[in-house]
Amino acid sequence: MLAALTQADAVTWLSIVAKALAYAATLSAVGSVLVLALLPGLGAGGRDALRRTAALSALAASLFTVLRLPLRASFLMGGMWDGAMDPAILGMVAESPLGTSAALRLAGLALILCVLWRGRTGLWFAVPGALLASASFAFRGHALSEPQAILGTLVTLHILCLAFWIGGLAPLLRSLRTEPPALAGALAEAFGRQAVWAVGVVLLGGAIALALLGAARPSALASPYGQMFALKLLLVAGVLAMAALNRLTLTPALLAARPDASARMRRSIRAEAALIAGVLLVTAALTTVSSPPGPGEDQMAALVPPVIGQVQDMTGDAS
Repeated sequence: MLAALTQADAVTWLSIVAKALAYAATLSAVGSVLVLALLPGLGAGGRDALRRTAALSALAASLFTVLRLPLRASFLMGGMWDGAMDPAILGMVAESPLGTSAALRLAGLALILCVLWRGRTGLWFAVPGALLASASFAFRGHALSEPQAILGTLVTLHILCLAFWIGGLAPLLRSLRTEPPALAGALAEAFGRQAVWAVGVVLLGGAIALALLGAARPSALASPYGQMFALKLLLVAGVLAMAALNRLTLTPALLAARPDASARMRRSIRAEAALIAGVLLVTAALTTVSSPPGPGEDQMAALVPPVIGQVQDMTGDAS
């Protein structure tokens, strides 16, 4: 794992960072829309703040999504910056699954901007936009493996549930700062009830997808992908531990209006957000410098020249 990262050049590192930021911004935009649609208990101020978050996140996600295309072109040229300006290479990237995924995501993000319209009308456009942006992740990488329909569905559900979880963090923090503990606790309890289902789908969908890809084997830990995935699982375990603390301990304390409950919940949510940021960064690295080890991969690796591996990275783009 460390060897793969230490050998990465500047273009690879920029690709990892741009991918992580695209993930974070997209999930924030999608999640903000879902929270608006699924948590009617938000106050007027909270809903307005969430609309702004959704719109700003959609704009940021669009920027980083577009940036990934010239970075991918540069990567295909062996890390040379000339590749980012080469029309032929850019055309190849645009016609690859990465280009298709980016186009679908940009369309979804554009619809999310309609969330700025007040009332339900804006959500009528923003919710389909959130679904389209989430589904864009299923049009590249390992979601294109067989069984494609099942993997694509699992990836889309995984993104939707993770986005809802992430989208709820900002309004919870705002509520803790501006509202009495009992009201903030009521919002945390309502969010927690729905987040339980989201967490279940995220875990189950991820496990099924790994099994279908043949990466849920003990021998996978010998590969860079397996090692980075193990690190990701540790971070996810930390996120789940913080979420359990919030739901089982801190939310009841808020509802009981204990003096220190709001401050403790704010610290917990910030720690949870930091762990989620770590998960996204590791995921970006995971899908940039490695791929799931399939059956017979060790024997086939020696037969596949590096340049073919690069082309496969472009056409599949693991994430």
